[in-house]
Amino acid sequence: MIIRRYILRYLTTVFLSSSLVLYAVMFIVEWIRIGRFVSISDIDVFFFIMVPMAVFVLPMALLFSILLVLEKLSTESEIIAMKACGVKNSTLSLPVIILSVLCMMAHMSISTYLGPMSIKKIETKLVEKAPEKIYAFLKEREFDDTFKGIILYIETVNQVQKRLNNVFIETMGKDSSIITAETGTIDVTSSGIMMRLTDGSMYMSTEAALRYITFDEYLFTIEANLGKELSIRAYESATQPELKEMIRKYPEPRWIKEYYNRFSFPVLNIILGLIGISFGIQRPRSPRHTGFIVGISTILGYYLVFIFADRLVRAELLAPLWGAWMPNMFFCFVLIAIHLWRKSPLSQGGN
Repeated sequence: MIIRRYILRYLTTVFLSSSLVLYAVMFIVEWIRIGRFVSISDIDVFFFIMVPMAVFVLPMALLFSILLVLEKLSTESEIIAMKACGVKNSTLSLPVIILSVLCMMAHMSISTYLGPMSIKKIETKLVEKAPEKIYAFLKEREFDDTFKGIILYIETVNQVQKRLNNVFIETMGKDSSIITAETGTIDVTSSGIMMRLTDGSMYMSTEAALRYITFDEYLFTIEANLGKELSIRAYESATQPELKEMIRKYPEPRWIKEYYNRFSFPVLNIILGLIGISFGIQRPRSPRHTGFIVGISTILGYYLVFIFADRLVRAELLAPLWGAWMPNMFFCFVLIAIHLWRKSPLSQGGN
């Protein structure tokens, strides 16, 4: 019992440290991605972001903590000393299994409910803040469809003076028009987002006539399509019951795969625990940092199989259910192959 607590405490310490490092890295990545939409005062947005991040942090931190802890215990001959005292392999493995099961349970609750709810909160918060930072959405020297019903081209955007230079707009719809202006501004009012253009011209084409007019000032409202800019897909903010209802109305293969991914991905924690046990315990004179190499290779391998399965599902060459469970099945076969190879006379003869 004392040895189990010792290993579990050691695992937990390394697991929490690994989680903090991974969270710090992912926090920086998210800040780069959405930093132009939020400020330090919107720190609550980043707390919500931490929740869905956990579906990636938990498995990686789990695998690295198991491999690093077992490798350290092996290279410092602690495991040999434990076995010399009659400690069984099950005693060494039990703390790993306990931590893996806890991670799986936390992962399952996040992927099915807490994660989508957090993403929904993030989306709502960012959409509320977006009009105040509308200039951050504008792109220079690109044809931009951020705003509904129009294609916008701006040569330069001066965010300090809040001014647009050399604006080109093409409206889409039954009555099309092309608008050009030397300068412009965008203001947020109680009635919506208002664009004000100065020193420009407009070419209008309708079924009845063609019109060309010039103006000193032209004022009109626009509506931003911010969901696309925030890169939040509809199914990501849906809980399992909501996603199931979406699938019932429109059985999109990506949605079906996402539904089953939320059950299959947490099971990965158990598989990673078994991988950690298989590769973590080593001979005392084995090369150092083997656990880190195995961890990186495992994560990369899972990602490649996951992407491969996703491509097959999108091409309708593989059922979404099988696509969701394919990476887990692949690694189960790898574990079985490793176990059989270690039991074979060839492996034992090499030792």
